[in-house]
Amino acid sequence: RSLDLRIHLEQEGNKTFRYFPSLVNPLGHLPSQYPQSYFAKMVQISNRNAEILVIGVMPFLYGAATRLPFIYFVIHLVGHFKLDMLTVGFCVAFYQGSRVVTSTLAIPMPRFSHFIGTLIGLAGYTTVYVSDNDLVFPFVAGTAVVGFSETMSSMQKYAKEMYAMEPDRVKASLQFKYQYASVMIGVVFAFSIGGVVYQYYSINGVALFGAIVQSLSLIACILFLSLSPKKQTAKLPVSDECSDSEESSENPAEGVPNARVGGISCLTRLIGDCTEEFSTDATLSSTWINWIMCLSFGIEALTIGYNLSIGPIFMLDEFNKGTGFIGIMFAVGAAFGTVAAIGVTCTPIGRKALKKIAASPFDICFAMAGIGTGVLVAAVPSFPAHVLGLTLLMCFNDLGATLMTELQASITTTSNYSLIGPLGQVVRRTLNVITALTGPVLFGVFPRLPYFVAGGVTLVWTVGL
Repeated sequence: RSLDLRIHLEQEGNKTFRYFPSLVNPLGHLPSQYPQSYFAKMVQISNRNAEILVIGVMPFLYGAATRLPFIYFVIHLVGHFKLDMLTVGFCVAFYQGSRVVTSTLAIPMPRFSHFIGTLIGLAGYTTVYVSDNDLVFPFVAGTAVVGFSETMSSMQKYAKEMYAMEPDRVKASLQFKYQYASVMIGVVFAFSIGGVVYQYYSINGVALFGAIVQSLSLIACILFLSLSPKKQTAKLPVSDECSDSEESSENPAEGVPNARVGGISCLTRLIGDCTEEFSTDATLSSTWINWIMCLSFGIEALTIGYNLSIGPIFMLDEFNKGTGFIGIMFAVGAAFGTVAAIGVTCTPIGRKALKKIAASPFDICFAMAGIGTGVLVAAVPSFPAHVLGLTLLMCFNDLGATLMTELQASITTTSNYSLIGPLGQVVRRTLNVITALTGPVLFGVFPRLPYFVAGGVTLVWTVGL
C-alpha cells in the first residue's frame, strides 16, 4: 500500500519526497505514525500552496512593487526637485543597479537574495514615506533601494526546481508562462493605480501604496520559505528492474500477453527516465543557444528600459498629459501585452496561430521584430501614433519575454539553470542600468532619440538572430 500510494502521488505530480525529504525514512517508506490518507492530503495541500505562491502570488507582487517607481521617479525628480537630465539618469541608474545586485546574488543564494531583497525594498518605500518630502537624498536613496526587490531570478529557480521531476513536460513548460503572466498582471495593477495615487496624493500616497504591496510580498516570501526546504532534489525510489509484476499477470483484459505488458511498462519507464534525467543530469553543459538567449534578454530590456525611464516624462512634456493619465496609458499597454502573451502562448488556438507565423525558436525573432517596429512607431510625433507604438511595444515585449523564458527553461538542466536563469536577468538589468544612464541624456538632446536608438539596435539584433 505504501508503494502504491507513492506511485500514485508521483503520477499526480505531487513530488512528495522532493518537497518533504525529512518525512521519508532511510528505506523510503511513509512514516507509520501518519495515516496514509492524512499524509497524502497534507502533501497535496502543502505542494499546492507552494505552487500558488511561486507561480501566482509572489510574481504578481514582485511585478507591482518593482514597476511602481517608474510612474513617479523621473517625473518627481524633474518636476519637484528640478534636477537636470544627467543627474536624473544617475538616480534611475542607482535603482536599476540595485536590481542587478539582487539578481546576481540569486545565483549562489536564491532564498537569501529573495528574503533580504524584499526586506530592503520595504525599507525603501518606508523611507520615502516617512522622510521630508522636500529632501532629495532620502527620496532618491529610498527609491533606489526599492530596486533590491528584483527577486524574479529566485522565483524562476524555485519553479525550475519544483517542476524538474515533472513527467508532463508540457505542464512544466506552461508554468513558466503562467509565472511571467502573473508578473505582467502585477505590472498592470501598479501602473493603473500608481499614476492616479501619485496625481492625487503625491509622493506619500504612492510610497504608502508601495509599502503595502511590499509588505504583502515579504509575507508571501516568508510563507514560501517556511513551506520549502533548502534542497528539493530528492527523487522517489523506483526500482530499476523492468520485470513483469503480479498485477500485470493477473490482468486478463484484451488478452494481452504478460511479456508484452511487461515490455510496454519497461519502455514507458525508460522514456520517463530519459525525460526526467535531462532536467537533472549535471553532466550536460549549456549550449550556445543559452548564451544567445541571455544576450537577447538584454536587447529586449533595451527598448522597454528606455520606454520606462523616459516614457512618462516624454508624455508629460510632448503631449502635456497628467500622471494619472500616463499611469492608465501604461496600464492599458501592459494589459494588452498581458492578454496578447497569454492568448498566444497559453491557449491551443494562440499557439497554433503563432506556429503558422513562425515556429520556435523563430517565434522569438518575430517578437523581437515587433518590439523594434513598435518602438519606432512610438517615436512618430503624433499622440495616436505614440499610443499605438507603445501598445505594440508592450505586446511584443511581453510575448518575447514569455517565449524566451520558456525556451531557456525548457532546454536547460536544473543545475545549469541555477546559473543561466539568473544570468539572463543580470544581463537584462545591466542593460536597464545603461538605459537609465543614457535615456534622460538622449532625451535632453532630442526627445525621440532614445526610441530611435532602441528600435535600431533591436532590429539589427533581430536580423543577426
